[in-house]
Parts: sequence; structure tokens; C-alpha cells
Amino acid sequence: MSNVLDVESLSVEFCVNGNDFYAVRDVSFHIKAGETFGLVGESGCGKSVTSLALVRLLSKLAKVHGNVHYSGRNLLKLSDREMRQVRGNEVSMIFQEPMTSLNPVYKIGAQISESLRLHKKLSARDAFQQALEMLRKVGIARPNEIMDEYPHQLSGGMRQRVMIAIAMVCNPNLLIADEPTTALDVTIQAQILELMRTLSSDYGTSVLLITHDLGVVAEMCDRVAVMYAGEIVEQGSVDDIFFAPNHPYTKGLLNAIPKIDAVTKERLQPIEGNVPSLSRMPKGCRFAPRCANAMEQCKTESPELFDVGEEHTSRCWLSKPKEANA
Repeated sequence: MSNVLDVESLSVEFCVNGNDFYAVRDVSFHIKAGETFGLVGESGCGKSVTSLALVRLLSKLAKVHGNVHYSGRNLLKLSDREMRQVRGNEVSMIFQEPMTSLNPVYKIGAQISESLRLHKKLSARDAFQQALEMLRKVGIARPNEIMDEYPHQLSGGMRQRVMIAIAMVCNPNLLIADEPTTALDVTIQAQILELMRTLSSDYGTSVLLITHDLGVVAEMCDRVAVMYAGEIVEQGSVDDIFFAPNHPYTKGLLNAIPKIDAVTKERLQPIEGNVPSLSRMPKGCRFAPRCANAMEQCKTESPELFDVGEEHTSRCWLSKPKEANA
């Protein structure tokens, strides 16, 4: 199975008060055709910065390094004009908060039709009809009326469905979904996730799903990368991450999940400490100050990603192969 996206050594740095700080460092992963790849981690770990770097939507103040290969092209090397042809057409994105992503002064129909007129060169009438059909596909009741309404007239769940309609209307090869169910109640969350799964299956679209919710990852993803403080600390299949976690941070995230089938009441096991700030990153392993298994080597040397199984890697000195220690 070929890869839709290959991300190689992606790093993003910002200049703050004359000093450069890495928000994302040496991130590499690939997404296969038709699969859903999860990027998971707590708030502030660099997930959203990574996604914005992929589609070139970061501020000009950000310095982006590495390679992002899509369909034989390095997206980081394309001109602004070439990138605009890719963004929204071949690669689409669902943003975290639809109320701030949708234009408040344009009607829903105009906002969905815009991509079709820009990328597919359709007439206003044809674009309107396809936009209307897309609203039906995302499960919005009375789509004719919704086409003539403004974002503030819709509920949060309906706005999120509109965002999905905008992202999917050009039938992209890759959909990047950044926390698509944030701030939605549980029932609407389930509906949105089921909608994304159905559309991905119907259109054959690959999905990069960014979330902090491990329950969503377990339900939606084929493979997962776990991020901490701007780095990928573990990567593998969903089964690898949930049933054979290797990195202490991944284990900590899983131990902090309430277990509904627990026989006896158990206290949750939080991860002690806080995520380090960009200006005070530890010298060695970034997770070392919060890790119960930290050694002296962890405090001075940053580990690489070691192979711990088939397509399963972990950024931990305890994962280093024994023969490599010899």
C-alpha cells in the first residue's frame, strides 16, 4: 500500500524575545492510502503546530524545517500559488473550533461553494447544487434552508458538520482533522466520528486525526503516534499502543483513563509534574523530569526512536536493544 503522505524530520521553531525555541522537533511519520492515522498527546505538545506546518498555515515568524512529501511533491518547497491549489482541494483540514473558522458574514452555501468554484472551476449554479448535496451527505436536516443561513444561526454540532462538508466537498485525498469533536457533547461527538468514518470509507480518503482523547483514537485509528513536548515518543498500531505500550509517557496516559469494567474502585494514576515550557526544555529526555524510571543517562542524553516491534518505535533509553548496549 502506497503512502499518501511522508513527513520526514519536521521541525518548527519560533523566535521569542530574540531566542529560537523548537515547538516541534524531528517529527517523522507516514500515512498510507485509506488509513486513519492518529496524532495524540496532551495540550501543548505540538499536535496542532504540526498540522498547520503540513498545510503551510503557520505565521511567517515560524521557521519550518524538514520534508513533507505528498504525491511526489514536497509541500514545503511549493510556491504560495501552488500550495493554494493543493490546500482545500487535494488536502483539506477541519479546524478545532468551527465558530472561529467559518466566516460570520457569509452564508453557509457560499462558504461551501467557494472551494468548488475555486478548485473545480464550476459555475455558481453547479457549485450550489454540489454544496447542497454535500450537506445532505453530512446528515444536516433541511439543507436547503441551511444553505441560506449564517454560522451563528447553527448549533455547534451543525457547524462542525458544515466544516466537514467544506473539507470533503472537493473529494480530497487527505483530510487533517484537528480535534474535530472538541466542545461537543458526547452524543454529537459520536455522530461526528461516525460521519467521518463513513465519508472516509465512501471516498477512500486518508485521515490525520489530531486529538488528546485516547477513546477517539481507539475507535477511529489504524496507527498512532504519541507526542510529548514537541517530539514523537512512541509510534505503532492501535493494538501496539493500547495493548503493548512501551514508552513511560504512553503508559502514563493509559493509566490515567478511568476503567469502566474495574471490579474494585481504583484511584486514577496521574502523571506527576507538568509539560516543560519551550524555554526550559530538559537537556536529555524531555520526559525525564516526570518519569519514575529515569536514569542518569536520561537527564543528559536525548534518546532516539528505537525499534521495539514491527513498525513500533519508542523514544526511551530503556527500549534500546540489548545488543546495541553491548
